[in-house]
Amino acid sequence: MEMSESASQQERLQAIAEKRKRQTEIENKKRQLEDDRRQLQHLKSKALRERWLLDGAPSAGQEEDETTKQLREDEAKTRGLEETIIRLERELEELEIGVSATSTKENLSDAVQEVTKTVEKTVVTDSVKEVKVHVSPRLEKSGGVSDMMRA
Repeated sequence: MEMSESASQQERLQAIAEKRKRQTEIENKKRQLEDDRRQLQHLKSKALRERWLLDGAPSAGQEEDETTKQLREDEAKTRGLEETIIRLERELEELEIGVSATSTKENLSDAVQEVTKTVEKTVVTDSVKEVKVHVSPRLEKSGGVSDMMRA
């Protein structure tokens, strides 16, 4: 019986460690996702500003080519960041689903342990002989006094 308790305790500790590891991983992914979103927002506003400048300025030849090239590079970075954000969101969702599944599994194992303990206690209490308890008048009086105080 002790071996099964220690084994279940060990499994529980391992499940807790895995859960913490996943939660840390989720937090790291969320931070990375927020950083990527900020960077994407920055690139979008930069590209918008560059387009506005290109539309309003007269053509300058080589300078316009460099700006257009920079704009294309920024748009490529933007697309890459959008794909990374989508991938991170999927990974984050999968991790969160995994954590909730682990929690459910842990809760089920806790419930099984509680049922087992209850059954063991029932068996032990059934085997114990019935004990009669005598109520003394002194206990009754003190109970009456507390009832009066409550009222």
